[in-house]
Amino acid sequence: MFDRKNKIEVNAILDTQIEEILKKTSQYEDLIEGKLICSSCGSTINYQNIGIMLPIENGTKIKFYCDRIDCAEQYKLDHE
Repeated sequence: MFDRKNKIEVNAILDTQIEEILKKTSQYEDLIEGKLICSSCGSTINYQNIGIMLPIENGTKIKFYCDRIDCAEQYKLDHE
């Protein structure tokens, strides 16, 4: 019934860890001020719509994708 040929690795974080991670990357204030945007659709990222957080620049910054299905699909296309 399910195709098990395509396996993906999923790393998850708890909601309670988001603030800590964003403070380490100096992006917490940007989240609060509405300055973070989805890398796919350009929507403003907030606590409720974070879909994917991707470490970039050797883990010093985070790239975001919102929780929309088409943005998750774009992430997949960008990182195949």
